[in-house]
Amino acid sequence: MTSTTPAASTKGTDVPTLLTNARRELDAIAFRVPNAPMAVAAALTSLGALALRLVTAAEPLASSIGGEKQAELRALIGRVKDRASSKPRPDLAYEHLLVLLRQTQELLRWLEQAHDIEPRRIQAAASRRHAAHHAVRPVGESRIAPALQAVGPPAPLPSLGSAVTLRQLTAKPSSARVQDCLRRGKDHYPVDGEMTEQLLTVAPFLRDAVAINDTFAIQAVALLAGQLGITQFIDLGCGLPTSPTLYETAAAVLPRGSEIAVAYVDHDPIVMAHAATLLTAPRPHRTAHVHADLAQPDSILTDPDLRGALDLSRPVAVLAHAVLHEVPDRLAYPAISALTGRLVPGSALSITHPTAALHPGSMNRVGGLYTESIGPIALRSPHELGRFFDGWRLLAPGLVETAHWHGVTGTAYPSGSSAAFAAIAVKP
Repeated sequence: MTSTTPAASTKGTDVPTLLTNARRELDAIAFRVPNAPMAVAAALTSLGALALRLVTAAEPLASSIGGEKQAELRALIGRVKDRASSKPRPDLAYEHLLVLLRQTQELLRWLEQAHDIEPRRIQAAASRRHAAHHAVRPVGESRIAPALQAVGPPAPLPSLGSAVTLRQLTAKPSSARVQDCLRRGKDHYPVDGEMTEQLLTVAPFLRDAVAINDTFAIQAVALLAGQLGITQFIDLGCGLPTSPTLYETAAAVLPRGSEIAVAYVDHDPIVMAHAATLLTAPRPHRTAHVHADLAQPDSILTDPDLRGALDLSRPVAVLAHAVLHEVPDRLAYPAISALTGRLVPGSALSITHPTAALHPGSMNRVGGLYTESIGPIALRSPHELGRFFDGWRLLAPGLVETAHWHGVTGTAYPSGSSAAFAAIAVKP
C-alpha cells in the first residue's frame, strides 16, 4: 500500500498522537484477549469505542484518495462500523471480538501508513515482551489477519463446545476462508493465502469457478423466490458473507411485504461470528444462525433458533452450494435425505458441487491439496450427484455444468472456467 496524503479535514488535529495512543490501546487488548464472559464484554466495549474513533479518523482519508484504494478503504470502514455498532449473540461474543480486533488493526494500519507512522516504534516495551512470550505466529509474516498473529495465550472458543483453541483453529486453512481468498476478500489468514496460491498454481481457473458458483447461487435464490414463491431458506455451509446477501436477493424478487426466513448453517465458529453480525434480516423477517455440522442433520432441524425462524409446515428451499464435497458418501447422502425428508411438498433443493469430470488433471490435484491441508473431499461425477435428487423433480435444464444454468451463461467468464455441476429440484 502506498503512502497517501491525509485529507485536508484532518489538518489542525493531532492525528499522529491519536494513532499512537490507538496503537497502544489496541496492542493492550490484543495481547490480553480474554476468555471469561464478563471480560469479553468489557473488551468489546473498549474495542468498539476505539474502532469507532478510528472510523471517524479514516473517513476523511477515504475522501482524499481515489480509485480501487478508496473503494477498499470504504468497504473496510463499513465493516468496522457495522461490527463495532452491533451486539453479538452471547455464545459468539468471543469470535466477534476476534474479528473486530483484526478489522480494527487493519484500519489502524491504513491510517498509520497514510501518516508515515511505523507501528513498531510506538509499541510499549512491556507489550513487546508480552507478545514475544505468547506470540501465536512469528513476527514478520503476512499482514493478513494481523490480530491473530498478535493474539496471546490460546483461549478456548466456547461456542465450539470443546477445548479447541484459536491457535488450533487457525493452524490450517479453512475452506470458507480459502473461498474468501479466491474472491479476493479480506476475511482470511496467512495460512489460507498460502493454500490459495497452491490451488491457483494447479488450477488457475478457480477464481472464475468460484465467481460462477456465486452467480449461480444468486440466480437460484431469485428463481426459488421469484418463480416458486418460496420465502424460507436453509443455507448449508453458508460460508463468509458475500454481497448481495441471500435475504437481499430474495427480497428483490418477492412481492413487497413478503416475510422472509433464512437459517444460516455452518460448523466454522469464525464463519458464524460473521453471520451472526452481518447476516441478520430486518424485522419482520426472521434469521437463524445455526452452528452445526451437515453430517449431523438432526442437530440442524431441531435447533431452537431454526425452529423459531422457519415454519416447516410450509415449503423450504435447502441450499447446498459448494459444501457437499466435504462430506463423505456414507454421511452426505443420508444427511440430505434426512434434511429434505422432513420438508413438505413444494420445497426445493439447490446443489452446486465441484467435480473432476470437467478438468480431470487439475481438479484431481486440487482434491489432493485439499485432502492434505484441509480434509478429504469427494469430487463426484454427474451420476453420483444425481443421487441427491432421487425422488425429486429436476427443473430445466437439469443437472448441468454450473456455467450453463439460466442466468449464468450471460456473464463474462472465460470458456471452460466452470469446475462444478449444479441443479435445482422441487419436492413433488
